[in-house]
Amino acid sequence: MYQILSFLKFYVTATNQHGVHSPFVYDYVTKCLYKKERIRLPVSTKVLVKSILYFNYQTVRLLTANKNLEKDIFDHCPNVNFTQENPIVIVGSVNDILHSKILDQKLENRTMLFIDKIHKNQNNFEQWKYIQAHNKVTVTIDLFYCGLVFVRKEQVKEHFKIRI
Repeated sequence: MYQILSFLKFYVTATNQHGVHSPFVYDYVTKCLYKKERIRLPVSTKVLVKSILYFNYQTVRLLTANKNLEKDIFDHCPNVNFTQENPIVIVGSVNDILHSKILDQKLENRTMLFIDKIHKNQNNFEQWKYIQAHNKVTVTIDLFYCGLVFVRKEQVKEHFKIRI
C-alpha cells in the first residue's frame, strides 16, 4: 500500500525534461534516460547501464552481492572494472550506502551513487531524504524506481523528480 501512495505522490510532483533547469540534468535526461535503446533489463538496471554508458564510467563498486546485476552490467558495459578502491559509480540500497559510510569518504567530483528501491517502504524513503540532505551531495534525481546521487562541486544543491 505504501508503494502505491508513494507512486501517486511521486507522479503528481515529478516532471519530465521540460521542468529541468540544470543543463547537466537536462542533458542526462534527454540524451541518456529518454534515449530509446533496446536494452532488455529491469527498469532500475536499465537506468544504471545507460548511465554507465552515457558518462563513460570505468569503475563500479557493488555494495550488494548480486551476481545477476554484475553480469548485466558487464554484458552491456564490457570496459567496466569492478573495484572496491576509488570507484566512480557506487551501487547499493539505501541501507548499503548508509552502513558503508560512503558519504563520509573522499568522493571524486564525478562520483555517482545508484540507489535502488528508494520508494519500497517508508524507511527507505526516509533514508533517501537523509542522503539528499548530506553536505557532500549536490544533485539527486528521484526516478521512483531508483535514485541517483551525483557529487558535482561546480553545481548548487538541487533535487529532481523525473518521470521515466
